[in-house]
Amino acid sequence: MQIERIDGCGDDELKDYVLSNPRSLLYSSPDYLRLISEHLNAESGWLVARNAREIQGVLPVAKCNGSLGPVFNSFAYYGSNGAVVQRDADEDAKTALIHAFYADAKDAGACSATIINNPLEQDGEFYAANANHDYLDERIGQITHFPDSKEGDDLFAMFSNPRPRNIRKAIKDGVEVSASNDQSSLEFLYNVHFENMQRIGGLGKSWDFFEKVKSLMPEDTWSIHLATMEGQPIAALLLFYFNKTVEYFTPVILAEHRGTQALALVIFEAMKDAMLRGYDNWNWGGTWLSQGGVYDFKKRWGTSEHPYYYFTQVFNQDVLSLSKAVLVKDYLGFYVVPFDALKGE
Repeated sequence: MQIERIDGCGDDELKDYVLSNPRSLLYSSPDYLRLISEHLNAESGWLVARNAREIQGVLPVAKCNGSLGPVFNSFAYYGSNGAVVQRDADEDAKTALIHAFYADAKDAGACSATIINNPLEQDGEFYAANANHDYLDERIGQITHFPDSKEGDDLFAMFSNPRPRNIRKAIKDGVEVSASNDQSSLEFLYNVHFENMQRIGGLGKSWDFFEKVKSLMPEDTWSIHLATMEGQPIAALLLFYFNKTVEYFTPVILAEHRGTQALALVIFEAMKDAMLRGYDNWNWGGTWLSQGGVYDFKKRWGTSEHPYYYFTQVFNQDVLSLSKAVLVKDYLGFYVVPFDALKGE
């Protein structure tokens, strides 16, 4: 078995291999690698394990240069998962890819390297045993697995209060939902996202990201579900589609319309649409252990829990002396070390 290093976002062979595992997520798709690499001005590539006949596993890699050397992630940007993707289980190949990832980072003079495992694989123990990590950071992955019937009524029955009540209220108030890839919906979503992040002092996604979604991602890999009342937009949701899973990515609602519960109806209609398109899972993304309110919001959509972890090796201890603000500025969109490990002000 050989480990091959491929620069760039990947080709059809890699995409087809990733799709051969029904649990693979958006974050291991060549289209997403291209989007994030161009948005973050980062380098991307793949580690590929091959034997004499075929691929035994692949691992997507992103690299960002900064003041203390590069940072390696698998994968980068706002809670993306990465790690090894395999069609057939092969622990030797998986271990070799994990070791190659950290070895390549060290050889490149990286200050840190992080693998984020896929919550659907439920293989955290394997990484804990085989990734020689200095830091471990946990998230609770929450996923709604669609009913086998793919019927809206059966999906609705999975929700717990107040979700059914929220959906009924939005319908009663005359909220309507549609889906598109058009520029006006994208601009509405970005503007509300920007205003909401400013209000809470959060770090939002820039317009460049949303612009590149439209210019770089194929139209069948993303959509914006838009809620309107009396013809005016009041809420929106950006979704990504890959393999068997839908990614809940950026939800927004105008502050003055929160009482309509429009976002609940948007989510429900988007879920029904995804089922009709053949998807099996709705990935709500990771929740920090401290985010009780966020966890409870997601839980009421009939979710199951899939813990996953950030496995970080630190090669340059100076990074621990930096502040959170410096890390965010220097390595935008990349995971460097857990913030609670930092000693800087």
